[in-house]
Amino acid sequence: MSKNKNTQKEKKSKSSNTKKTENKKTKSSYSPSLNDTLSMHEKFTNLYVIGMFTLFPVFMTDKLFNLRKDRLHYFIGTTIVLLFFIIATYLCGIDKKKWVKNIFKLNVEDFGMLAFLIVSVVSTVLSEYGMEAVTGSEGRDSGLIIMLGYVLCYFVVSRYYKYHKIPYDIFVISSAIIVIIAILHEFYIDPFNLLTEIAENQQNIFISTFGNINIFSCFICVSMPVIAALLVTSKDIPSTVFYGIGISISFMGLLVANSDSGYFGLAAFMSILFVYSCKNAQRLFNYFLCVFLMLLSCKIFKLLTLVFRENYKPLDPIPSFLIFNNKTFILIAVFACLSILFYFVKKKNNEKDFPKAVQITAASLVALSAVSLVSVFVYFSAFDKTTDLGSLAKYLRLNDKWGTHRGYAWIRSIILFKTNGIKNMLVGSGPDTFGQIMKKYYREDMINRHGSVFDSAHNEFLTYLVTIGALGLISYITVLVSTIIKGIRRFEYSVGALIATLVIISYCAQSIFSLFTPIVTPFLFLFISLCEGIIRRYPLEKKIKEKDTIKE
Repeated sequence: MSKNKNTQKEKKSKSSNTKKTENKKTKSSYSPSLNDTLSMHEKFTNLYVIGMFTLFPVFMTDKLFNLRKDRLHYFIGTTIVLLFFIIATYLCGIDKKKWVKNIFKLNVEDFGMLAFLIVSVVSTVLSEYGMEAVTGSEGRDSGLIIMLGYVLCYFVVSRYYKYHKIPYDIFVISSAIIVIIAILHEFYIDPFNLLTEIAENQQNIFISTFGNINIFSCFICVSMPVIAALLVTSKDIPSTVFYGIGISISFMGLLVANSDSGYFGLAAFMSILFVYSCKNAQRLFNYFLCVFLMLLSCKIFKLLTLVFRENYKPLDPIPSFLIFNNKTFILIAVFACLSILFYFVKKKNNEKDFPKAVQITAASLVALSAVSLVSVFVYFSAFDKTTDLGSLAKYLRLNDKWGTHRGYAWIRSIILFKTNGIKNMLVGSGPDTFGQIMKKYYREDMINRHGSVFDSAHNEFLTYLVTIGALGLISYITVLVSTIIKGIRRFEYSVGALIATLVIISYCAQSIFSLFTPIVTPFLFLFISLCEGIIRRYPLEKKIKEKDTIKE
């Protein structure tokens, strides 16, 4: 009897060992490193991504004076170089079958991106501002040329991107350096002399390597979701410390950006990340730790103001409240306690998942909050225009003065769309020609009211509606919505999908109040491409079958 028991134990141990080795093999096949596990195409693509994460944010030829064209040239140039190397490896006989298979297998996002390009081309051809629509020279350098670059980047990167954490860790470091420069600028320290030739009365609205504070805020809405996602998914102390430092620095960058649109992006991606974190105690511990570190960084920033003897640029109400109001200590204490609580819960539960109802409840609360916020805004903007809202009026009531006169541009954008003919309704006035069409109809009114001319609606969706029409906007939204939905469905299997989807959501949320430029917008299309690369590489059906083994 004892011999039989021993042989049975040996068989069980052997079978368990073989299962472990099989799992390890499967895991390794889905956990590439930046070495010979990548094909030549994948190596070139990952190097391109690293370049976008490191060199692109700091590339400039004349300090801050030529940023749009500098970043345009970098993005277009490196994308063409990537395509050249991909074609060269194809001609050399490397991955021929893979090339053909990847290029011609189209899905909803591909058709949406092709439609976006076709409508942009038609809009340019039919535009009365032909050359300006091609180059965007009279707007924000976001004409047809860079749209071609976006589509080219998408179709190359989405076919040959393979997820690895190293590029994202590099991005954490590079973005921290960029934010540190911004913090130094906040305290009138300019180590690289980026602001010396800018007029003194303009220096408060220029910062770091991104120029205008609103553009810098847009970059923070790209970098912060990356760091937050990595922090929430980290499981070892060194990673948690590394990403914890990164999120603290990044949040200080949001403070000095002095732009309300950044907080909208923050709220959007943190809401989705909260729902994701409600899966188990480990994630919730990391999530609450993330929020705690963000709030704590506000008080670290306050210490910096004391060190520099309060010699800093003026701050808007939201960052001023977070930094100087003592009530935030209550929030810090609350999230510190929640972090400690879930630390012990995860120890006790041994990282077991919560019931599915917890995530469903969290998602319902987030959705209800979003619907309520939009409903309140619509109510006070369209139905109740008389109730005194005090200081909240600048957030909750749309009129010409709303959002530092963004309301003026929004309202005129809708009027232009409805009254400017069927051709412009369908395909618009031409890429990046918003300024020309606004000058055509509202030049004197804008100068009399604001002393300047709007060359953007300060809302990406409305700007696209006017410049590439309803067809262009629908194709753009199709790409965004389809990518986000597919990315969310892969959250449990891919950290890369989590990162890319959060970046897309964050960028889109802040873009409701912002504008697109070659300085930051290439990041949006890059992360759409990265998310699509993960979607294509790991079909959902395959993931469900191998749920326990596919992890990045």
